[in-house]
Amino acid sequence: MLVTSLDASAPFFERCNTTLVNAHGCGLIAPRALTHGIQVRLEIVSAKRHTTARVAEVVPLGGDPETWLVGLELDIPGNFWGIEYAPSDWKIEETSSLEEEHRPADRESAAEPKPGSARAGGARRWHLTDISPGACYLESPSPFPAATPVLLSIRALEGECLLGGIVRVSHAQTGMGVEFTRTRGEDQRARVEELIGRLLGSRDVPKIFVGRKEDRKADAKTTQLAATPPTGEDSDTEAPDPLLQLVRSGDSLTMEQFLNDLRAQRLGKRRDPRIDIALPVLLTGTDVSGRPLDQRVITVNISRRGALLNGVHGMLNLGDEIFLARLQKKEQFRVAWVGGEGTPAEGQIGVAAVDPNSSFWDEVLEATAESGLEPASLRGSAAGGGTEGR
Repeated sequence: MLVTSLDASAPFFERCNTTLVNAHGCGLIAPRALTHGIQVRLEIVSAKRHTTARVAEVVPLGGDPETWLVGLELDIPGNFWGIEYAPSDWKIEETSSLEEEHRPADRESAAEPKPGSARAGGARRWHLTDISPGACYLESPSPFPAATPVLLSIRALEGECLLGGIVRVSHAQTGMGVEFTRTRGEDQRARVEELIGRLLGSRDVPKIFVGRKEDRKADAKTTQLAATPPTGEDSDTEAPDPLLQLVRSGDSLTMEQFLNDLRAQRLGKRRDPRIDIALPVLLTGTDVSGRPLDQRVITVNISRRGALLNGVHGMLNLGDEIFLARLQKKEQFRVAWVGGEGTPAEGQIGVAAVDPNSSFWDEVLEATAESGLEPASLRGSAAGGGTEGR
């Protein structure tokens, strides 16, 4: 492997041997250290094939002469190495939505796929329909199952944005909602916001590449992240993100309800308008430490399927289930948003009804409609951290 630094301030040009390779990068032995974080050019000289990567790890191995173990992360994941029998999840399928829209209907059936090609392996085709700083929805006839860690490559205007995520909701033959994963110190959110700016400023259809993300560290924390919603520590303490909140609560909705809500938030509307109203309700459940909760809280706003609650004492995580009771009604809700500690939203939670046909607030909403009170969502209210579907 010929490795060349692309950073003029950190020159490097050496032949190195790989110790391991996978879909996302490689480990190699270098005769001298590389600068952490720089971009390099990789060339397999014998195959006349090259790509680019980022230096992710540099570990001194000692010896005489001294050598270094260098971990590289490919800018474009996939089987750059040309391994004939690579695992199926190495493939990052490359088909843009624009190419799909203009492909003749009989072209695929008429052409015989080459052995080992992405099409022969059952390539997925992706179309980006919605994106926010925290999540996206990708249409595809063959989405990945929920809880699958994925790596997205979104290419637009000759630029590429690589994003890690978790599939939170999956609809067979339709598509999947992906929550972008967040790591301490990572600037992924800023990169997504920059990407959204580029997409808004262009009429180009982005190319979408999606592949399963290997759990390279194989630790319990990553496995748990893939299987469960994030905890309150990772909740949205900055600004409400209706798409992210919809994706997180997607498993509590039927596909029809989810897609209707998706279309509504795409137009900047809510399928279930919110009403600003203060009502006392009894909240019961169990906090993160296992202690029982039994307290009266006040609604900030309500909708047919949810509410924003204020005055909550006790730590709750996203996905926790609680009960609300008022008058003669009692119903189960799931925590969909948690106000950040030390922020103005501390002590607030957003909840969504577990039953998609919830009737918990019906008589209040009917009375409000009769009084002619204007819904908060139509006034553009940004009270608290409003959750899609509340």
